[in-house]
Amino acid sequence: MTSARSFEAKKLKILGSLSLPDEEYTDLSPKGSVDVGIRGLIRDINRLQGLVTTSSCAGRISVFLEGARLSAEPSQDGGEREEEEEVGGELSSAQTRQFASTGGKGSGKWQFVSHDPVNIDQSRHSFHELFGLQPGNGSMKAGKNREMQLVRFHFEPMILHIMAESLKHAQPVLAAASSAGFRESGIQSLRCLDDSNACPIVAVRSSGLALESIIGYVEKGNSPEESTVRSLVSEEYLRMLVSIANERFQSNYARMDRFRTKLLALSSGSPSNLSSQKREWEDADRRRERKRAEGLQRREAARKAAKPNDKTPESEDEMPLDFPDAQG
Repeated sequence: MTSARSFEAKKLKILGSLSLPDEEYTDLSPKGSVDVGIRGLIRDINRLQGLVTTSSCAGRISVFLEGARLSAEPSQDGGEREEEEEVGGELSSAQTRQFASTGGKGSGKWQFVSHDPVNIDQSRHSFHELFGLQPGNGSMKAGKNREMQLVRFHFEPMILHIMAESLKHAQPVLAAASSAGFRESGIQSLRCLDDSNACPIVAVRSSGLALESIIGYVEKGNSPEESTVRSLVSEEYLRMLVSIANERFQSNYARMDRFRTKLLALSSGSPSNLSSQKREWEDADRRRERKRAEGLQRREAARKAAKPNDKTPESEDEMPLDFPDAQG
């Protein structure tokens, strides 16, 4: 099977899954379904030739309770490291994504997750209640650090995995991602260099908007049932974190819109013909030289088009200078 036919078969399978009702659909993201805030972008990407989305997250606010430590070298985020496989099993086993399932031995659990900005409404309930925290006095009981379970507040911006038919099709995705502010984007799977049936996977992501703060810990009791998830911060501090995360959600949405606009512009016409898009990849010196040459060409064309007796300067840069005759 050729690379193009292999890609089309995978894309048809993925699009078939996307057409299922929400309650039946699952994808490769930890949530297992498509966030409402990113569905329009996914729809537009999947309409493009040579591209299809494999997993996504529109961004999220979360509160995560670490699992109990099981070894001397625990995971930093308290979550299990699970292998993420491309539909059809084509993704390299080296490509992994760390996330925590709800519950599970040593895995920790989500105290709160929202894929949309959180409505700050004091009349409903406190953020301590919303995040499953018991108020504390800001101090932590002494204990063994190795056994400490922390509670972390997170804001994470959009992450999107896109399968491309070829490196040529992946090129405009990377250009659009970088232009929109997703600076940590890159190609995660390059098996296509050795395997004609494999397809490159582009991860569109950015860490610049991410936010993390430790807000609590597990206060151990005589038994697990007697343990308390205790807050280390005030209600006002939690409210501030939520407000900052909501603002970053808006910045995240703006970047998503820029990415969509740029990708559609780069992919307009014939997506498989990217020769006209190579300027996106020129370095700063080459771009500066090209701009200078184009400016000189435009200036020369304007000069030739001007009437012979028209002495009006074409720009401030061309303002005539009169010098007195040199005295011998």
